[in-house]
Amino acid sequence: MVQRTMAKRMLQSARDIPQFAVSWELDADDLAALRSGINAGIADDERRVSVTALLIWLTAQALHQHPRMNSRFDEDAVIQPEHVNMAVAIDTPYGLVAPVIREAETLTVAETGVALKELAARALAKRLTMGDFADATFTISNLGMFGVARFTPLINPPQGAIMGVGGPRTTVRTDPEGRLVAGRAIELTVTADHRILDGAEVARFLQTLGGSAREQSIKPT
Repeated sequence: MVQRTMAKRMLQSARDIPQFAVSWELDADDLAALRSGINAGIADDERRVSVTALLIWLTAQALHQHPRMNSRFDEDAVIQPEHVNMAVAIDTPYGLVAPVIREAETLTVAETGVALKELAARALAKRLTMGDFADATFTISNLGMFGVARFTPLINPPQGAIMGVGGPRTTVRTDPEGRLVAGRAIELTVTADHRILDGAEVARFLQTLGGSAREQSIKPT
């Protein structure tokens, strides 16, 4: 049932939505340092956050600051929900599913990690219900663990945007003194509905997301 519904939505997405994509390089070293600092403050191993959980949390906070990114197009009108209900793509032996973490912008980063682990466990055990997929406002899909560098996902209607996450790769950048240094980057690609969003709005959202990763001042609780 879930797979049939997703197939119909993807056909609708490709056929009916004017989609465009914007990519951004997120500093993977900043993200790793931030995750390490967060997990150092969490005594319980079960509550330690993964890269995906941290990205979900950072994305939810950025969406809260850029609410139009969290909107949907419905009957020639743009609807802006009150909360960020984050759909997360999870790979299972019986196919890809995208259950929802509700009101994600209200959770701490540690709570986000716990919510993701609970959804993943239920997905693998085939214990998700249709209610777990309802009311999603934005989707994040991480294929980095498969060695994928970048990809452009299709929007899951009626959502207005989706973000694909690639795996870390080595890059060369300029440091503050103008010297070339090696580092790691993760490519984020946001596919957006052009009836709701333009490239500048998506770029500002990605700038906010990248800036949050650099701050490295997030408390786990």
